[in-house]
Amino acid sequence: MAESVDAPGYIFDREAISFLINAWVYHRDRGNWDQLSDTYWPGGTISLSWFDGPFDQFVDASKEMAEKGSRVKHLVDQPFVRIKGNRAVSETNVTLLARGDSGPFEMDLTSYLRFYDLLEKREGAWRILKRTAIYEKDRMDCVQPSLLFWLASFFNKKKKYPRACRFLGLTLEKAMHEMKDNIVVDPSDELTRLYKDGAAWLA
Repeated sequence: MAESVDAPGYIFDREAISFLINAWVYHRDRGNWDQLSDTYWPGGTISLSWFDGPFDQFVDASKEMAEKGSRVKHLVDQPFVRIKGNRAVSETNVTLLARGDSGPFEMDLTSYLRFYDLLEKREGAWRILKRTAIYEKDRMDCVQPSLLFWLASFFNKKKKYPRACRFLGLTLEKAMHEMKDNIVVDPSDELTRLYKDGAAWLA
């Protein structure tokens, strides 16, 4: 029999996971690197537009980016969580906000994505084991209205990146970061496999 979503233990676990997802965002955006490391189990991995690998290396890379002046903000919704025993899968809507320069223009990037997380509970504590970002769409806006920006947009190289994250790709390129080849976009065959693998892992 499936565990009731109204059972006290289920509610407690669901709230603990929700707190963990928000803690990741809080510490990542504020540069609390030690606390950010505590949101993952040792050996955990993360796959994003610009990084794919061990989480401890992601923390170091994020710290380096922040020291170079990179500033981003993540806005997250309440995660949708499925729990089975000491394993859980959660999916969270995320809005990524970033400001940067594109030539003579100051730009705002808005990227819409989801965090797909595999989590484990060990010795009473939930931590993330694997995170994969799923990209949906994005946009770029000039902070000050500009006819020159509108004209320049016809000549940028956004079509070299997937439609779901074209402007994110341009932003990373400007910051001298490469977009990974294995990013997951919605819809895609990769997303279908991600969901299938996650369901099998939870089962």
